[in-house]
Amino acid sequence: MKKNIRWAVIFSAVVLVCLGVIFFGQLTADSKGAEIYLGGKLYKTVENIENTQPGEITVRTPEGFNRICWHNGSIWVEEADCASLTCKKYGKATLIGETIVCAPHGLVIKVVGKTDDEVDAMT
Repeated sequence: MKKNIRWAVIFSAVVLVCLGVIFFGQLTADSKGAEIYLGGKLYKTVENIENTQPGEITVRTPEGFNRICWHNGSIWVEEADCASLTCKKYGKATLIGETIVCAPHGLVIKVVGKTDDEVDAMT
């Protein structure tokens, strides 16, 4: 009888640890940010584009400017003064790995974060 209780306790502990890892993984899987590069160098890191509070930054270069906005998991170029406006026409980048490029200004915006496919290791 004691042997069965011991195995039940071990099994319950393993299940609780697995549920904790799954729950913790779900909490961190949605964390998305963005990296803004200017001339190939990291200009600014936006920690959390998932935030419900909108944010924005204006990047100025000798060639012109880009006004970048983020809100609810998306980042986009709201306004730019380049000739083609391809960066603005791209729309909202929401998926990890998506990039927005403004070649005339040397601007690259990349959505970064942890994907659901990544696995956390706990020791």
